[in-house]
Amino acid sequence: MSSLNSENYEITELENGIRIISEHIPYFRSISFGIWVTSGSRGEAKDLNGITHLIEHLVFKGTKKRTNREIAVEFDSVGADFNAFTDKENSCFYCDFIDTHLDKCSELLFDVVLNPSFLQDNLNTEKKIILEEIKMVEDTPSEDIYNYFYELVLNGHPLSLSILGTVKSLQNIQLKNVWDYFNKRFVFKNIVVSAAGNVKHKDLVEVVKKNIDSFVMNGLNEKAVIEKKEPEIRNDMKIIKKKIKSANICYGGIGCRRSSSDRYPLTVLTNLIGGSMSSRLFQKIREDLGLAYSIFASNTQYTDTGVIDIYAACDPGNARKVVEIIDNEIADIKKNSVNEVELDRAKENIKGGIVLNIEEISSRMFRFGKSLLIDNHVLPIDEILNKIDSVSINDIYEISNKYFNPGRKNIAILGEVDKRIFKETK
Repeated sequence: MSSLNSENYEITELENGIRIISEHIPYFRSISFGIWVTSGSRGEAKDLNGITHLIEHLVFKGTKKRTNREIAVEFDSVGADFNAFTDKENSCFYCDFIDTHLDKCSELLFDVVLNPSFLQDNLNTEKKIILEEIKMVEDTPSEDIYNYFYELVLNGHPLSLSILGTVKSLQNIQLKNVWDYFNKRFVFKNIVVSAAGNVKHKDLVEVVKKNIDSFVMNGLNEKAVIEKKEPEIRNDMKIIKKKIKSANICYGGIGCRRSSSDRYPLTVLTNLIGGSMSSRLFQKIREDLGLAYSIFASNTQYTDTGVIDIYAACDPGNARKVVEIIDNEIADIKKNSVNEVELDRAKENIKGGIVLNIEEISSRMFRFGKSLLIDNHVLPIDEILNKIDSVSINDIYEISNKYFNPGRKNIAILGEVDKRIFKETK
Protein backbone atom coordinates (compact mmCIF):
# COMPACT_ATOMS: atom_id res chain seq x y z
CA MET A 1 0.00 0.00 0.00
CA SER A 2 1.36 3.43 -0.94
CA SER A 3 0.58 6.89 0.36
CA LEU A 4 1.47 10.31 -1.02
CA ASN A 5 1.81 13.56 0.94
CA SER A 6 2.50 17.21 0.14
CA GLU A 7 6.28 16.73 0.18
CA ASN A 8 5.91 14.30 -2.70
CA TYR A 9 7.38 11.24 -1.03
CA GLU A 10 5.74 7.83 -1.14
CA ILE A 11 6.02 4.89 1.24
CA THR A 12 5.50 1.21 0.47
CA GLU A 13 5.88 -1.77 2.79
CA LEU A 14 6.57 -5.12 1.16
CA GLU A 15 5.16 -8.38 2.47
CA ASN A 16 8.56 -9.38 3.87
CA GLY A 17 8.70 -6.20 5.99
CA ILE A 18 11.09 -4.03 3.97
CA ARG A 19 9.86 -0.45 3.86
CA ILE A 20 10.59 1.75 0.86
CA ILE A 21 10.41 5.54 0.87
CA SER A 22 11.25 7.81 -2.04
CA GLU A 23 10.78 11.30 -3.40
CA HIS A 24 10.63 11.88 -7.13
CA ILE A 25 12.51 15.03 -8.17
CA PRO A 26 12.32 14.94 -11.99
CA TYR A 27 14.52 17.99 -12.63
CA PHE A 28 17.55 16.18 -11.12
CA ARG A 29 19.75 13.84 -13.19
CA SER A 30 20.91 11.85 -10.17
CA ILE A 31 19.58 9.52 -7.48
CA SER A 32 20.63 9.16 -3.87
CA PHE A 33 19.90 5.60 -2.72
CA GLY A 34 20.34 4.22 0.80
CA ILE A 35 19.78 0.98 2.68
CA TRP A 36 19.09 1.67 6.36
CA VAL A 37 19.33 -1.04 9.01
CA THR A 38 18.22 -1.05 12.65
CA SER A 39 21.69 -1.89 13.88
CA GLY A 40 23.86 0.38 15.98
CA SER A 41 26.24 0.41 18.90
CA ARG A 42 23.45 0.62 21.47
CA GLY A 43 22.28 -2.88 20.53
CA GLU A 44 25.66 -4.51 21.13
CA ALA A 45 26.92 -6.58 24.03
CA LYS A 46 29.61 -4.65 25.89
CA ASP A 47 32.24 -7.35 25.34
CA LEU A 48 31.51 -7.24 21.57
CA ASN A 49 31.24 -3.44 21.36
CA GLY A 50 32.08 -2.20 17.86
CA ILE A 51 30.69 -5.21 15.99
CA THR A 52 28.17 -3.13 14.01
CA HIS A 53 30.86 -0.78 12.77
CA LEU A 54 33.10 -3.77 12.00
CA ILE A 55 30.33 -5.26 9.84
CA GLU A 56 29.98 -1.91 8.06
CA HIS A 57 33.62 -2.32 7.03
CA LEU A 58 33.42 -6.03 6.27
CA VAL A 59 30.52 -5.94 3.81
CA PHE A 60 32.65 -3.94 1.37
CA LYS A 61 35.46 -6.52 1.57
CA GLY A 62 33.59 -8.93 -0.67
CA THR A 63 30.33 -10.76 -1.30
CA LYS A 64 29.53 -14.27 -2.43
CA LYS A 65 29.50 -12.86 -6.00
CA ARG A 66 32.19 -10.16 -5.97
CA THR A 67 35.60 -9.40 -4.52
CA ASN A 68 36.27 -6.09 -2.82
CA ARG A 69 38.12 -4.92 -5.93
CA GLU A 70 35.18 -5.85 -8.17
CA ILE A 71 32.82 -3.91 -5.89
CA ALA A 72 34.99 -0.79 -6.14
CA VAL A 73 35.51 -1.16 -9.90
CA GLU A 74 31.78 -1.61 -10.61
CA PHE A 75 30.77 1.43 -8.54
CA ASP A 76 33.53 3.54 -10.11
CA SER A 77 32.63 2.34 -13.62
CA VAL A 78 29.23 4.07 -13.38
CA GLY A 79 30.59 7.16 -11.60
CA ALA A 80 28.83 6.31 -8.34
CA ASP A 81 29.81 7.76 -4.99
CA PHE A 82 29.36 5.02 -2.38
CA ASN A 83 29.92 4.88 1.35
CA ALA A 84 28.44 3.80 4.70
CA PHE A 85 28.27 4.87 8.33
CA THR A 86 27.32 3.42 11.69
CA ASP A 87 25.54 5.41 14.39
CA LYS A 88 24.24 4.69 17.86
CA GLU A 89 20.87 3.36 16.62
CA ASN A 90 21.29 2.58 12.93
CA SER A 91 23.61 1.79 10.03
CA CYS A 92 23.32 3.24 6.53
CA PHE A 93 24.85 2.06 3.25
CA TYR A 94 24.38 4.45 0.36
CA CYS A 95 25.41 5.51 -3.12
CA ASP A 96 24.72 8.52 -5.32
CA PHE A 97 24.68 7.98 -9.08
CA ILE A 98 23.38 9.15 -12.45
CA ASP A 99 19.69 8.28 -12.88
CA THR A 100 20.38 5.83 -15.74
CA HIS A 101 22.18 3.44 -13.35
CA LEU A 102 19.39 2.59 -10.88
CA ASP A 103 19.30 -1.12 -11.75
CA LYS A 104 23.06 -1.55 -11.59
CA CYS A 105 23.74 0.45 -8.43
CA SER A 106 20.81 -0.92 -6.44
CA GLU A 107 21.72 -4.52 -7.31
CA LEU A 108 25.33 -3.85 -6.35
CA LEU A 109 24.46 -2.21 -3.01
CA PHE A 110 22.01 -4.97 -2.07
CA ASP A 111 24.67 -7.55 -2.87
CA VAL A 112 27.13 -5.71 -0.61
CA VAL A 113 24.71 -5.32 2.32
CA LEU A 114 22.83 -8.60 2.26
CA ASN A 115 25.23 -11.05 0.61
CA PRO A 116 28.64 -10.59 2.31
CA SER A 117 31.27 -13.33 2.36
CA PHE A 118 32.76 -12.50 5.81
CA LEU A 119 36.08 -14.27 5.33
CA GLN A 120 38.48 -14.77 8.24
CA ASP A 121 41.36 -13.00 6.47
CA ASN A 122 39.15 -9.96 5.87
CA LEU A 123 38.05 -9.95 9.50
CA ASN A 124 41.67 -9.89 10.62
CA THR A 125 42.47 -7.06 8.22
CA GLU A 126 39.49 -4.89 9.14
CA LYS A 127 40.18 -5.27 12.85
CA LYS A 128 43.63 -3.82 12.21
CA ILE A 129 42.16 -0.97 10.19
CA ILE A 130 39.64 -0.10 12.92
CA LEU A 131 42.35 -0.20 15.56
CA GLU A 132 44.13 2.43 13.45
CA GLU A 133 40.86 4.37 13.29
CA ILE A 134 40.63 4.27 17.11
CA LYS A 135 44.18 5.63 17.30
CA MET A 136 43.21 8.47 14.96
CA VAL A 137 40.29 9.40 17.23
CA GLU A 138 42.56 9.26 20.27
CA ASP A 139 44.91 11.64 18.45
CA THR A 140 41.99 14.02 17.76
CA PRO A 141 40.95 15.46 21.15
CA SER A 142 37.84 17.18 19.78
CA GLU A 143 36.50 13.72 18.86
CA ASP A 144 38.01 11.68 21.69
CA ILE A 145 36.42 13.86 24.38
CA TYR A 146 32.93 12.77 23.29
CA ASN A 147 33.58 9.13 24.15
CA TYR A 148 34.45 10.18 27.69
CA PHE A 149 31.54 12.62 27.86
CA TYR A 150 28.98 10.00 26.80
CA GLU A 151 30.40 7.55 29.35
CA LEU A 152 30.13 10.23 32.03
CA VAL A 153 26.63 11.44 31.22
CA LEU A 154 25.02 8.11 30.26
CA ASN A 155 26.91 5.95 32.79
CA GLY A 156 26.21 2.39 31.64
CA HIS A 157 23.22 3.19 29.41
CA PRO A 158 23.46 1.35 26.04
CA LEU A 159 24.01 4.69 24.28
CA SER A 160 27.24 5.16 26.23
CA LEU A 161 28.95 2.47 24.14
CA SER A 162 31.47 3.71 21.59
CA ILE A 163 30.57 3.24 17.94
CA LEU A 164 34.11 2.08 17.11
CA GLY A 165 34.38 -0.20 20.13
CA THR A 166 37.56 -0.61 22.16
CA VAL A 167 40.85 -2.42 21.60
CA LYS A 168 39.71 -5.15 23.98
CA SER A 169 36.19 -5.58 22.57
CA LEU A 170 37.50 -5.77 18.98
CA GLN A 171 39.91 -8.51 20.02
CA ASN A 172 36.95 -10.45 21.45
CA ILE A 173 34.98 -10.48 18.19
CA GLN A 174 35.24 -13.76 16.30
CA LEU A 175 33.81 -14.74 12.91
CA LYS A 176 30.95 -16.62 14.57
CA ASN A 177 29.97 -13.45 16.48
CA VAL A 178 29.89 -11.52 13.21
CA TRP A 179 27.61 -14.05 11.52
CA ASP A 180 25.32 -14.33 14.56
CA TYR A 181 24.90 -10.55 14.81
CA PHE A 182 24.45 -10.14 11.05
CA ASN A 183 21.82 -12.89 10.82
CA LYS A 184 19.88 -11.32 13.68
CA ARG A 185 20.03 -7.67 12.64
CA PHE A 186 20.36 -7.59 8.85
CA VAL A 187 16.91 -8.96 8.09
CA PHE A 188 14.10 -7.54 5.94
CA LYS A 189 11.98 -6.23 8.82
CA ASN A 190 14.92 -4.14 10.03
CA ILE A 191 15.51 -2.50 6.65
CA VAL A 192 14.32 0.75 5.11
CA VAL A 193 15.23 1.61 1.52
CA SER A 194 15.32 5.36 0.97
CA ALA A 195 15.80 7.25 -2.28
CA ALA A 196 15.53 10.78 -3.61
CA GLY A 197 16.09 12.21 -7.06
CA ASN A 198 14.95 11.29 -10.54
CA VAL A 199 13.36 7.99 -9.60
CA LYS A 200 9.68 7.07 -9.73
CA HIS A 201 8.44 5.23 -6.67
CA LYS A 202 6.85 2.36 -8.58
CA ASP A 203 10.12 1.79 -10.45
CA LEU A 204 12.07 1.79 -7.19
CA VAL A 205 9.68 -0.73 -5.62
CA GLU A 206 10.07 -3.07 -8.61
CA VAL A 207 13.86 -2.77 -8.48
CA VAL A 208 13.91 -3.58 -4.76
CA LYS A 209 11.63 -6.59 -5.25
CA LYS A 210 13.85 -7.89 -8.07
CA ASN A 211 17.06 -7.42 -6.10
CA ILE A 212 15.92 -9.14 -2.91
CA ASP A 213 14.12 -12.01 -4.62
CA SER A 214 17.12 -14.35 -4.44
CA PHE A 215 18.14 -13.58 -0.86
CA VAL A 216 17.38 -16.13 1.81
CA MET A 217 17.51 -14.89 5.39
CA ASN A 218 19.75 -17.11 7.49
CA GLY A 219 18.19 -15.76 10.67
CA LEU A 220 14.66 -15.09 11.82
CA ASN A 221 12.99 -12.17 10.06
CA GLU A 222 12.13 -10.41 13.30
CA LYS A 223 12.03 -6.65 13.73
CA ALA A 224 14.60 -5.36 16.22
CA VAL A 225 13.09 -3.67 19.24
CA ILE A 226 15.13 -0.89 20.79
CA GLU A 227 14.82 -1.47 24.51
CA LYS A 228 13.96 1.93 25.95
CA LYS A 229 15.78 2.84 29.12
CA GLU A 230 15.73 6.10 31.03
CA PRO A 231 19.29 7.05 31.96
CA GLU A 232 20.17 8.11 35.46
CA ILE A 233 20.34 11.90 35.83
CA ARG A 234 23.86 12.73 36.91
CA ASN A 235 25.95 15.63 38.19
CA ASP A 236 29.61 14.75 37.82
CA MET A 237 33.00 15.83 36.57
CA LYS A 238 35.79 13.86 34.95
CA ILE A 239 39.22 15.11 33.94
CA ILE A 240 41.19 12.86 31.65
CA LYS A 241 44.85 13.77 31.85
CA LYS A 242 46.55 13.78 28.47
CA LYS A 243 49.67 15.54 27.22
CA ILE A 244 48.06 17.87 24.70
CA LYS A 245 48.30 21.64 24.44
CA SER A 246 44.58 22.41 24.69
CA ALA A 247 41.91 21.64 27.24
CA ASN A 248 38.95 20.06 25.43
CA ILE A 249 35.79 20.69 27.43
CA CYS A 250 32.38 19.04 27.15
CA TYR A 251 29.71 20.54 29.38
CA GLY A 252 26.10 19.34 29.55
CA GLY A 253 23.91 16.42 30.44
CA ILE A 254 20.80 14.45 29.66
CA GLY A 255 18.50 16.00 27.07
CA CYS A 256 15.20 14.84 25.57
CA ARG A 257 14.18 11.92 23.37
CA ARG A 258 13.24 12.30 19.69
CA SER A 259 9.49 12.20 20.35
CA SER A 260 9.52 14.75 23.19
CA SER A 261 7.66 18.06 22.89
CA ASP A 262 10.80 19.64 24.39
CA ARG A 263 12.80 18.84 21.27
CA TYR A 264 12.24 22.11 19.42
CA PRO A 265 12.49 24.55 22.36
CA LEU A 266 15.68 22.76 23.41
CA THR A 267 17.07 23.06 19.87
CA VAL A 268 16.39 26.80 19.89
CA LEU A 269 17.95 27.12 23.35
CA THR A 270 21.18 25.36 22.37
CA ASN A 271 21.37 27.52 19.25
CA LEU A 272 21.06 30.63 21.42
CA ILE A 273 23.78 29.37 23.72
CA GLY A 274 26.31 28.27 21.11
CA GLY A 275 24.76 27.14 17.84
CA SER A 276 25.89 29.97 15.58
CA MET A 277 28.46 32.76 15.18
CA SER A 278 26.06 35.23 16.79
CA SER A 279 25.32 32.94 19.76
CA ARG A 280 26.15 34.04 23.27
CA LEU A 281 29.12 31.77 23.90
CA PHE A 282 30.71 32.30 20.48
CA GLN A 283 30.52 36.05 20.89
CA LYS A 284 31.66 36.11 24.52
CA ILE A 285 34.31 33.37 24.60
CA ARG A 286 35.78 33.68 21.11
CA GLU A 287 35.00 37.12 19.73
CA ASP A 288 35.17 39.27 22.89
CA LEU A 289 37.75 37.46 25.02
CA GLY A 290 39.67 35.32 22.50
CA LEU A 291 39.70 32.35 24.89
CA ALA A 292 38.87 29.65 22.34
CA TYR A 293 38.97 29.00 18.62
CA SER A 294 36.24 26.36 18.77
CA ILE A 295 33.10 26.83 20.87
CA PHE A 296 29.62 25.47 20.12
CA ALA A 297 26.52 23.90 21.66
CA SER A 298 24.21 21.21 20.33
CA ASN A 299 21.72 18.58 21.41
CA THR A 300 21.17 15.11 20.00
CA GLN A 301 18.00 13.08 20.41
CA TYR A 302 17.68 9.30 20.49
CA THR A 303 14.74 6.92 20.88
CA ASP A 304 14.57 7.11 24.66
CA THR A 305 16.74 10.05 25.70
CA GLY A 306 19.12 12.71 24.44
CA VAL A 307 22.39 14.47 25.19
CA ILE A 308 23.09 18.19 25.46
CA ASP A 309 26.70 19.22 24.94
CA ILE A 310 28.63 22.48 24.95
CA TYR A 311 32.13 22.05 23.57
CA ALA A 312 35.13 24.37 23.88
CA ALA A 313 38.87 23.98 23.29
CA CYS A 314 41.09 26.44 25.13
CA ASP A 315 44.41 26.86 26.89
CA PRO A 316 44.41 24.69 30.05
CA GLY A 317 45.01 27.82 32.12
CA ASN A 318 41.70 29.26 30.85
CA ALA A 319 39.57 26.14 31.39
CA ARG A 320 37.99 27.32 34.62
CA LYS A 321 37.26 30.77 33.17
CA VAL A 322 35.56 29.25 30.13
CA VAL A 323 33.39 27.01 32.33
CA GLU A 324 32.48 30.02 34.50
CA ILE A 325 31.38 31.99 31.43
CA ILE A 326 29.22 29.06 30.32
CA ASP A 327 27.73 28.91 33.84
CA ASN A 328 27.03 32.64 33.84
CA GLU A 329 25.37 32.74 30.43
CA ILE A 330 23.13 29.81 31.29
CA ALA A 331 22.28 31.38 34.65
CA ASP A 332 21.30 34.61 32.87
CA ILE A 333 18.98 32.78 30.47
CA LYS A 334 17.47 30.79 33.34
CA LYS A 335 16.75 34.01 35.22
CA ASN A 336 15.90 36.47 32.46
CA SER A 337 15.19 34.27 29.41
CA VAL A 338 15.98 36.10 26.15
CA ASN A 339 14.59 39.01 24.15
CA GLU A 340 12.50 38.74 20.99
CA VAL A 341 15.29 39.86 18.65
CA GLU A 342 17.69 37.21 19.95
CA LEU A 343 15.00 34.53 19.85
CA ASP A 344 13.93 35.36 16.30
CA ARG A 345 17.53 35.34 15.11
CA ALA A 346 18.10 31.86 16.55
CA LYS A 347 14.88 30.52 15.03
CA GLU A 348 15.70 31.89 11.58
CA ASN A 349 19.23 30.48 11.83
CA ILE A 350 17.87 26.98 12.56
CA LYS A 351 15.23 27.19 9.85
CA GLY A 352 17.79 28.37 7.31
CA GLY A 353 20.04 25.44 8.12
CA ILE A 354 17.17 22.97 7.72
CA VAL A 355 15.97 24.35 4.39
CA LEU A 356 19.46 24.71 2.91
CA ASN A 357 20.28 21.17 4.00
CA ILE A 358 17.31 19.61 2.19
CA GLU A 359 18.31 21.29 -1.07
CA GLU A 360 20.77 18.37 -1.45
CA ILE A 361 19.15 15.11 -2.55
CA SER A 362 21.47 13.02 -0.35
CA SER A 363 20.28 15.00 2.68
CA ARG A 364 16.68 14.30 1.70
CA MET A 365 17.44 10.60 1.39
CA PHE A 366 19.12 10.62 4.82
CA ARG A 367 16.17 12.42 6.43
CA PHE A 368 13.55 10.10 4.94
CA GLY A 369 15.49 6.93 5.73
CA LYS A 370 16.34 7.70 9.33
CA SER A 371 12.90 9.12 10.16
CA LEU A 372 11.05 6.11 8.79
CA LEU A 373 13.47 3.64 10.39
CA ILE A 374 13.56 5.21 13.87
CA ASP A 375 10.27 7.13 14.15
CA ASN A 376 8.08 5.09 11.76
CA HIS A 377 6.99 8.32 10.09
CA VAL A 378 8.41 11.43 8.45
CA LEU A 379 7.49 14.81 9.90
CA PRO A 380 6.87 17.29 7.04
CA ILE A 381 9.40 20.11 6.78
CA ASP A 382 6.65 22.74 7.07
CA GLU A 383 5.55 21.21 10.36
CA ILE A 384 9.12 21.24 11.67
CA LEU A 385 9.52 24.91 10.70
CA ASN A 386 6.20 25.75 12.37
CA LYS A 387 7.29 24.02 15.58
CA ILE A 388 10.46 26.10 15.62
CA ASP A 389 8.49 29.28 14.92
CA SER A 390 6.13 28.54 17.80
CA VAL A 391 8.91 28.53 20.44
CA SER A 392 8.30 31.45 22.81
CA ILE A 393 10.38 33.42 25.29
CA ASN A 394 8.56 31.60 28.09
CA ASP A 395 9.43 28.24 26.50
CA ILE A 396 13.12 29.18 26.62
CA TYR A 397 12.77 30.15 30.28
CA GLU A 398 11.08 26.86 31.19
CA ILE A 399 13.37 24.63 29.11
CA SER A 400 16.54 26.27 30.40
CA ASN A 401 15.45 25.73 34.00
CA LYS A 402 14.40 22.16 33.29
CA TYR A 403 17.54 20.96 31.51
CA PHE A 404 20.22 23.15 33.05
CA ASN A 405 19.55 22.70 36.74
CA PRO A 406 22.63 21.95 38.89
CA GLY A 407 21.73 18.27 39.32
CA ARG A 408 22.08 17.70 35.53
CA LYS A 409 25.44 19.43 35.04
CA ASN A 410 28.34 17.27 33.87
CA ILE A 411 31.80 18.33 32.75
CA ALA A 412 34.41 16.22 31.00
CA ILE A 413 37.81 17.72 30.21
CA LEU A 414 40.58 16.13 28.20
CA GLY A 415 44.00 17.67 28.74
CA GLU A 416 46.45 18.76 31.39
CA VAL A 417 44.03 20.39 33.80
CA ASP A 418 44.01 20.14 37.59
CA LYS A 419 40.59 19.09 38.91
CA ARG A 420 41.14 21.05 42.12
CA ILE A 421 40.59 24.38 40.34
CA PHE A 422 36.97 23.34 39.69
CA LYS A 423 35.93 22.60 43.26
CA GLU A 424 33.81 25.72 43.48
CA THR A 425 32.26 25.45 40.01
CA LYS A 426 30.69 21.98 40.17
